[in-house]
Amino acid sequence: MVAALSNTTSPAADSVPIAFAAYQLRIEHAAELRLTAFNLNAPAIEVQAEPVIPLRFANRRFAKLIDEAARKANLDPALVHAVIAVESAYNPAARSAKGAIGLMQVLPETALRYGVADPAISPEANLRAGTRYLSYLMELFDKRFDLVLAAYNAGENAVLRHGQRIPPFRETQQYVPAVLTKYREWREPVPLALPVASVPVRIQYMPGTRLDLGTIDAGIYYDSVDIRHTREH
Repeated sequence: MVAALSNTTSPAADSVPIAFAAYQLRIEHAAELRLTAFNLNAPAIEVQAEPVIPLRFANRRFAKLIDEAARKANLDPALVHAVIAVESAYNPAARSAKGAIGLMQVLPETALRYGVADPAISPEANLRAGTRYLSYLMELFDKRFDLVLAAYNAGENAVLRHGQRIPPFRETQQYVPAVLTKYREWREPVPLALPVASVPVRIQYMPGTRLDLGTIDAGIYYDSVDIRHTREH
């Protein structure tokens, strides 16, 4: 008589797939823990937001290039726009009788000081030289905007020779208030929480002569065709 075959399976055989599944689960869980720890310890990636160009400049020519060049030179873009408006009226092909070139009417010898061989080669090159020179003048004259602009127009040596005053050149005396007027119009508004002084802003030109900026027509500006540079008198 043949003995009946048993339908029961060995307990050891049943435990094999269960043990393997548990092992896989532990491996996957350990991997998840390591990934979580890595993500927590990894330095956060900062996404640099692109600077927003104010609406008053958004439709002007070369607005993005001007904004980038101004910020790289640590300047207020509104000041650079004011200089360009008076210097060239945003014309990259503008040239003066004295040889000043481009948007910021940069002299070739000035551009060379900042590694720009040809300030007419592109608006970017012109802006790079012009903004770096303007930034240098801001440091030289301790952010005295009247002297900075006078030096930009007539040359820093002319301002120094006249005792750090605006030189008595007709063009320069017209140029400084023209740029300052545009800058006051375009710069960021003062926060309402801050008190605003009602005392008129005055510029010292020469001994005995004072100019009240409050009387300047905000619409005045001088085109580069009319303004002729007289740097280094």
